[in-house]
Amino acid sequence: MKVNAAEESFELMELFGQTVLFTNMRVDRSTVPEGLYVYDVRDEDCTGEICEIKPSVMVNHWGTIICKEPFEMDEVWHSKFVDKGDYWYLGDTAKLDEFINTDYSEEQSEGMEMT
Repeated sequence: MKVNAAEESFELMELFGQTVLFTNMRVDRSTVPEGLYVYDVRDEDCTGEICEIKPSVMVNHWGTIICKEPFEMDEVWHSKFVDKGDYWYLGDTAKLDEFINTDYSEEQSEGMEMT
């Protein structure tokens, strides 16, 4: 079963320094607005640890991410390998329209300001 991106509530995650939306479900690509990038996430033999993102994953599908900027993929494997320190969950959720209308780079820099 695939979910409609506009109706899903996503977890916010940081992956390779970029704030992305994450869901354990498969997302119907036709429900994602043009200009956003969608990748499937693969875990390593059902450990719950993300090990790879690809345009599409058939085996060991862990979830789907939606992001504003593309990730550079390996030319041979057409994927990007992920280590444990490359991502973390931000402890918040967002709907697709909130994600589109929020500049997370500004929020991250504001949170890092020294007072």
